[in-house]
Amino acid sequence: MAPNKSRISAICAPAGLSETIRSSLLADPSMCFVDTKRNEESIPDFISRTLPTVVICEVASESGLVVGRAVRRLSNAERTATFKVIYAVDPSIARRVDEIYVDGMLNIVFTNDDYHQIYKAISLVSQGGHYISASVFNSLSALDIRSFHSRINTGPEEGERISEGNLSAREEVVLKLFAYGFSTKEIAAEIHVSTKTVETYKARGADKLSLSSRASIVKYGASRGWFDIYST
Repeated sequence: MAPNKSRISAICAPAGLSETIRSSLLADPSMCFVDTKRNEESIPDFISRTLPTVVICEVASESGLVVGRAVRRLSNAERTATFKVIYAVDPSIARRVDEIYVDGMLNIVFTNDDYHQIYKAISLVSQGGHYISASVFNSLSALDIRSFHSRINTGPEEGERISEGNLSAREEVVLKLFAYGFSTKEIAAEIHVSTKTVETYKARGADKLSLSSRASIVKYGASRGWFDIYST
């Protein structure tokens, strides 16, 4: 096995979702599906056995939510072998998506999303990003700043990542949120920095792209597909 492969495991029913996950990974040699959780296996034992990069938790009932929260707690507690978590929510409980989202879960797909969506979620989350599928996103009752942030900040959140126009990840997300119409205060609260720091990111990013006004930032964003989010 290649040393840097992303290992994907799942807590789900034997068929259905697990087969979609397997199919989604077939064309990517950098990732492999390890296994699903066994019936009598504890969550810590499952994690120790599969050593996952990403765990996909099927959430089809209240008990699924309980298991998902337990996996997230374990993920947050791990120090030596960290892993990320994706919720695969059954459409029959789509009404719970708002609750899941408000609880802080930013990696969500529906179990009936196609394998392209499942693959995209796994790929981005394994790299340290977030992913909410288009169908889940559209089922949220309120499109607030966190919705936009989770959609546009899909890659690793490393401050020095070079992005379009040589922007850092933070400069890029600040300009995008500014173009969407969010205030400096709202952006600061979302990315956990001061309003002064937001203004610095915005000014630095705009300078790199030679943009001098909000209108020019919006125009640039439109040309780069920033607003495609509205049509998904």
